[in-house]
Amino acid sequence: MSNAPKATDSIDAVIGPDEELITLTQAAKCLPKVDGKKVAVSTLWRWCRKGLRGVFLQYVRVGRRVCTSRPALLRFFTAMAELDRQVPPDTRSLQHPLTRRPITSRQRQRALAEADAVLERAGI
Repeated sequence: MSNAPKATDSIDAVIGPDEELITLTQAAKCLPKVDGKKVAVSTLWRWCRKGLRGVFLQYVRVGRRVCTSRPALLRFFTAMAELDRQVPPDTRSLQHPLTRRPITSRQRQRALAEADAVLERAGI
C-alpha cells in the first residue's frame, strides 16, 4: 500500500486555476534560508513526491517542468505548523540546550582508533 496521494483524493489537494504557477527553482529562491543555506530544489521535489510527516507539497507538471504556487507553499507550511501544534514539545531538548562542548583532538583520535578496531575485528 502506497503513502502517495491518489488522483481521487479531495479536490482541495489540487492547485487552483487562479493560482500563478512557479517552478520549483523559483519556489526555492523565494524561500528564506535555513541555517544560512538555501532550500534545495531537490528538497521541494521530495516534499512533492514523498511528503514531510504526511504532508505533501502540491504540484503540477507543465511539460517537463514541475510547478507549484505560492499559495500551495503557504498551505504546506501552514499544515506543517499545525502538526507542530498537535505534537507536544520534546521536554528533553528544553532541559539540555545546545551547549555541547567540542571534542578534543585526543578524544577524536581515540574514537577513530576504536572505530578502526571494530572494523578490523569485523574483517572490513
